[in-house]
Amino acid sequence: MAQYRPLNDGQQNFTQATNPQIVAGFEILRQSVKLGMQQSESARRSSMKAQALVSKQSQMLNQMKEQKIMVQDIIVPVDTPTNTKQDVLKKAQNKGEEYRNMDEHKVDVMTLANRLGTSREDGLSDDQAIQKNQQYGDNKLSEKAKTPWWIKLIKEMVQPFSILLWIASFACFALYGVNPNALGAKSNLWLAIILIAIILLTGSITYNQSAKADALMEGFKNFLPQNCIVIRGGQRKQVPAEKIVPGDIVEVKMGDKIPADIRIIQSREMKVDNSALTGECDPLLRVTECTSENPLETKNLAFFGTLCKEGSGLGMVIQIGDKTVMGQIADLATGGETPETPLNIELKRFVILISCIAVGLGILFLILSLVVEKASVDTAVGQAIGIIVANVPEGLLGCITVSLAITAKRLADKQVLVKNLEAVETLGSTSCICSDKTGTLTQNKMSVENVWYDGLKRRALNKLIAGKNAEYEYETSDPTFRDLHDCAIITSEAKFNIQAKDKQNVNWLDTPTIGDASETALIKFFQPIEDIEVTRQRRQFAELPDKSLAKMPFNSTNKFSLCIVNWETQDSYYCVYIKGAPEKLWTFCSYLLVEGRNQAIDEQITQKFKQVNLTFGKGGERVLGFAKLHLPRAEYHKGYQFNLNSVDTLKFKLEAFTFLGLLSLMDPPKVTVPQAIKKCQSAGIKVIMVTGDQPPTAGAIAKQIGIITGKTVDDLLDENPSMPYEEAFRLAPAIVIHGDLIVQALEEEAAQGENLPEEMKDRKLRSWCSKPQVVFARTSPAQKLMIVRACQYLGHVVGVTGDGVNDSPAIKQGDIGISMGISGSDVTKDAADMILLNDDFASIVDGVEEGRKIFDNLKKTIVYLLTSNITEVFPYVGEIAIGLPLPLSNAFILTICIGTDILPAISFAYEEAEIDIMTRKPRKKDDHLVSLRLITHAYLLQGVIATSAGFFSYFSTMNEYGFPPKLILSFMNTPYQQIPWTPITLANGQPYAPPPTSWVWDMPNMNNPFLTQQPYSPNWQMAPVLVPPSENQIADTVGFQNIPLNWINPELIYYDLRYIFVTYNSTDNRWFPVFEEWNNQFSDQLCRYFDRSDSLLEGSGYPINTNACFKTAALKYAQTSYFVAVVLVQWSNVFSCKQRKMSLIYSPINAVMFYGVILETIIFLCIVYIPGVNTWFGARPVDILNLGMPGLPYSMCLFCWEEMRKYFIRNFQKPSKNEPNFFEANSLW
Repeated sequence: MAQYRPLNDGQQNFTQATNPQIVAGFEILRQSVKLGMQQSESARRSSMKAQALVSKQSQMLNQMKEQKIMVQDIIVPVDTPTNTKQDVLKKAQNKGEEYRNMDEHKVDVMTLANRLGTSREDGLSDDQAIQKNQQYGDNKLSEKAKTPWWIKLIKEMVQPFSILLWIASFACFALYGVNPNALGAKSNLWLAIILIAIILLTGSITYNQSAKADALMEGFKNFLPQNCIVIRGGQRKQVPAEKIVPGDIVEVKMGDKIPADIRIIQSREMKVDNSALTGECDPLLRVTECTSENPLETKNLAFFGTLCKEGSGLGMVIQIGDKTVMGQIADLATGGETPETPLNIELKRFVILISCIAVGLGILFLILSLVVEKASVDTAVGQAIGIIVANVPEGLLGCITVSLAITAKRLADKQVLVKNLEAVETLGSTSCICSDKTGTLTQNKMSVENVWYDGLKRRALNKLIAGKNAEYEYETSDPTFRDLHDCAIITSEAKFNIQAKDKQNVNWLDTPTIGDASETALIKFFQPIEDIEVTRQRRQFAELPDKSLAKMPFNSTNKFSLCIVNWETQDSYYCVYIKGAPEKLWTFCSYLLVEGRNQAIDEQITQKFKQVNLTFGKGGERVLGFAKLHLPRAEYHKGYQFNLNSVDTLKFKLEAFTFLGLLSLMDPPKVTVPQAIKKCQSAGIKVIMVTGDQPPTAGAIAKQIGIITGKTVDDLLDENPSMPYEEAFRLAPAIVIHGDLIVQALEEEAAQGENLPEEMKDRKLRSWCSKPQVVFARTSPAQKLMIVRACQYLGHVVGVTGDGVNDSPAIKQGDIGISMGISGSDVTKDAADMILLNDDFASIVDGVEEGRKIFDNLKKTIVYLLTSNITEVFPYVGEIAIGLPLPLSNAFILTICIGTDILPAISFAYEEAEIDIMTRKPRKKDDHLVSLRLITHAYLLQGVIATSAGFFSYFSTMNEYGFPPKLILSFMNTPYQQIPWTPITLANGQPYAPPPTSWVWDMPNMNNPFLTQQPYSPNWQMAPVLVPPSENQIADTVGFQNIPLNWINPELIYYDLRYIFVTYNSTDNRWFPVFEEWNNQFSDQLCRYFDRSDSLLEGSGYPINTNACFKTAALKYAQTSYFVAVVLVQWSNVFSCKQRKMSLIYSPINAVMFYGVILETIIFLCIVYIPGVNTWFGARPVDILNLGMPGLPYSMCLFCWEEMRKYFIRNFQKPSKNEPNFFEANSLW
C-alpha cells in the first residue's frame, strides 16, 4: 500500500489505492483524446503530406514486389489485436470524442455556475440538492458483479486435462449403467469414481492457491470518502459523499479524497496525487486557470478518487458517480485480457494429442473387437473404453498440479510469491524481461555519489556504509566542506521521522524520513558527520515581517531555493544560502570557495565547473549546486525587513555569491542486480529497461548494471558527428530511446492513415526492440504497453517487472508480470502474476531457473508416466487382436496410474536443475512440452522395453502354470465345451455332469465314473456319452462353442481346461485334449505348482486339484507378474528420467525419488502378498524369485540403454560447433 507523507507534518499518513485496469483505462482514454485533437489539427495542416507519404509507401512496396522481395522476409509478422482489445479501443475513441467536446474546464466560472444552477459563493440550496439527487442519483460507482467462489472452483475443474478425465469417467459410468451385472462392471464404476476424485482434488489445490493470492491482494479499493464539506445556502455543511450533486461547492483540504469531478474555483497551493488515474505519484498543482485543451490534462480540474496531498481549495462539482472520469473508464478497465500461459497452451496441445491417440485406438479396436473377435457390443465398447482410459495418464493432472504447488512453495521460501501457479513455467520460458528502473533495478533511495569542492571531484562515501576504517576522499574538517555541509542541511526541509528519545543506536540509513528524495539523500549523507538538528541550530533563520522564517521554496521557474540565516561576522549580520540547478547558480556567483577563501571565478575555473557538471549529468546523476552570500552590514542591519515573496521583491541582487560546491545524487543500483543481469544474459534472456527517467540517467544506470555493455548510438555520434544516424543505428549494439520518439513514430503512422499495410505498422518500434541492448526512457504507461506488445510481436515471451503504478498496465499485458513486494504499490501487486517479497531483482533469476526446471521436470514426469501408459495399452491390443487372456487387469492399471507411479512422478518436482539449465537459450515457441521425439521415446523405446518386460513375465508365468505361449495363442479359434455342462443321461439311465477337477489324461468317455475303470473296461468305448462332432458342425453340436473363452467367468475358474478343450478321435473312439502339449499322461508336470493350492479354489467344495494349474485362475498369477514387471522397470525408468543429457552419476541425490521407489515397492508387495488385499485387487502371491525376476533384466536393459544414449548425446561427433550431433538431434526429448 503506497504511503504518502506531507512535508509539513510528520504525523499524518495518507493511503491511496490504485487499480491497474483503471490506470490503463485512463491512459487509453487520455491518449485517445490527445490523439483525436492532434489528428484534427493535423488533418487541417497536412492532408497533402499524408497523401504523399502514403504514395511513397505504396511505391516502395510496389518496388519490393517488382524486385520479388517478400515483405514477410524483412518484417516480423504482427499479431493483430484481439476482438476484446479492439472493442476497448473503439470504446475509448467514443468516450474520447465526448471529452473532446466538453468545455467545463474552458468556460468562465460564472457561466459554468449558471449552467449548473448554483452560486460560486453560496452553492446550492438544500432543496436544489435534494431535487438534483433525485435527478442524478447517488454519487457512487456502479458495482460490478463478482464471480462467485463456486464458479471459480468449477472453472478450475474444467481445465483441458480435467475435461479429458471427465469424459473418461462419464464413459465408465455409462458402461456400468448399461449392464451393471456384467463381468468387470464394478471395475468400471470404481475407475469412474477414482477419476472424479482426482479431478476434485487437483481442482481444489489450484483453487486454494488462487484463493490465497486473491485474499492477499485484497486492498483498500474504495475511492469514495465517507463524508465531505460542502457549501449549501452559504453555510459549510458536512454531508455524506454519496449525496453530492452537480453544482455543489466542495471544500478540499490536505489529506481529503476528491469526492467527485470538480472544477477548481479556488486554490491555496492545492496539490493532488493523480496516481489512482495516471500513475503519477508526484503532487500536481491545481490552479483556477485552464492550462490545456485536453480536459484530462488541464490543471483546473480534479478528479474523483484522487487525493489532495498539499494545500486546500474549493471546487464546483461537474460530474458524479458513473459520469466521472473514474466511472467513464470503468468499462475500459474490464477490457484487458490476460494472455494464455505457455504451460496452458502446451497442456491443451498435449490433451488434444493424447485424445487423438486414445480415441483413434479406441475406435480401431472397437471395430476389431466386433469384426475379428465377434464380441458383443457391450463387451467391445468396454474394451474400447479400456483402450481410451489406458491411454490417459490419470495421474498426470495431479502430478502437474502438485509439482506447480511444490515449486510455488519453494519460490515462497526464496521470497517469491506465485499468484498463478502456471506463471512459474511461463517465467522459465521468458526470453525478454522489460523492467522498470526505479525501485526494481535501483534501490529507489537517492544517495550522494560525488562531491565537488575546492575545484576537485571526490567520491562521497557514506560513513554509515563504508565504516570508520575506510579511506575517504573528502575531509569533514575542511572549511569549504564545512560551509557546503551547512548550506546543504540548512536549505533542506527533510528530517528524520523519529522521536528524540529513540535516537540511540539508530540505523539512520533505514530510518523513515519526511521530505523529498533528494533532500532525504542529503540528510542521510551528512547525519553521520554531524546531527542535522545540531547543524540547523547553529544557523538560525532570520524572521520576515509576518514572523515567518526567511525561506523561499524551490520552483521550476527559478530553479533554486534560498534562505536567510543569522550569521554575524565582522562585515555582516546575515548570510543568504542558496541551493538549486548548478548552471543557474553559477550565473549568480563571482567567487569560488577554495580552502575556505574566496577565489575569483575566471574562464579556467568556469570550464572546470562545466566539465564536471557535464560529467555528472552524463553519469545519470542529479546535480545540486550550493552557494552563499554574506549581506553587507552597512545595508542590512539587524532586524532588516526582508521580502521573499518572489525574486522581484528580493531586496538584494542575485550576484557576487560565493560558490561552495556540487553534490551529485543517484538512485544506485541494487547490489545483486548486475550479477542477476549477467545470469539473465547467459541464459539468453534479453533485459530491456523501460523507465520514466531521463535518458542520460537511464543510460548510465544501464551501463552500470550491464544492460548496456557496448556503445550506444549517441556514443557513436559523439565520436563521429558526421556519421549518419542510420549508419550509427546499424552499427551500435545498444540504443537509448526517448519516449517522444515513440510518439513521433505513432504520429507518422497516423498521418499515413489506414492505407499503411498492417505488417508495416509499429515497424520502427519493433526495430528498436530488436536491438541487442535497449533502454527506453521518459515513457508513459501507454508507451510501456506498446513496448511490451512490440516485444511480443517479435516472438518473445515477455516478463514485465516493476513496482510503481506506472508499470501496472505493462505488467498486466506481459506474459508474466512481476511486482516488487515491499516498494510495490497495490496496483502492481494486483496486476502481477508473481511478487518479489524481498524486492530483489536477482530473485527473478531463481524464478527463471525454477521455471525452466519445472518445464524440464514436467517433461520427465510425462515420459515416466507415458512409459507405463504403453504397458497398459498393449494388453488390450493383445486381447483384441490375437485373443490373449488379458495380461493386465483394470485394477492393476488403476494401481499403476494412481498408485505406484504417483509419488515417483511427483518426485521430479524435487529434482534439481540440470547443469546447463541457465546457459541454454530460452525455449522456442515450437519447442513443445510433448514433442514427437518425446512421444517416440516414451512409447516406442522405453514403453516397448517396459511392455516387453510385462509380456515376458506374463508368458513365463502362464508357462509355469501349464499354458505354454504357443498354446495360449491357439485358444482364440479353438472350440471348447460349454460350461457349465447340461446334465446328460448315461447308458445306465442315470444323469451325469462331470466334476471340474477330476482328471484322467486320455479321458475315456469323458471321465464317466460308471464306464471308466482302472484298468480300463473292455466295454467302455461302447458307452454313448456325447455325440462326436462331424466336420464343420461344431457350432451345432451339443456342449461345444467356438466363441473366445471368457477367462474372468467365475463359473469357469474351477475347471481344468485340459478337460474343456477336447476332441473325439473316431479311430480310437476316444476323447483327447485338443492341444498336443496336454495330450500325454505326464501333462501334470507342465505345471510346477501342481502341489500348491490356491486359496480361492480351496473353498470350492472340490477337494481334488485345488491348485491353479491348467485353470483360468492361472491368469491372476500372470497378471500379477505383469504388474510386478512393470513396477520393476519403472524403478530404472524413474532414475533414467532424472537427467535428459547427463549421466545419473552426475545427478544430485533426490531423497523424495528414493522414497517414491520405496513406496511403490511397498504398494506392490502389499497388493501381492497381504491376504484379503490381494483378493480384492485380483492379485495372487507370486513366487518372487521365479515370477517377479523376469522383469529385472529388462529393467537393467532400459537403464543401460538410457546411459548409453546420453553418453552419445554428450560425446558423439558434431557436424559443426553450433549444430547438434545425430543423437542429440533425434533422441533428446
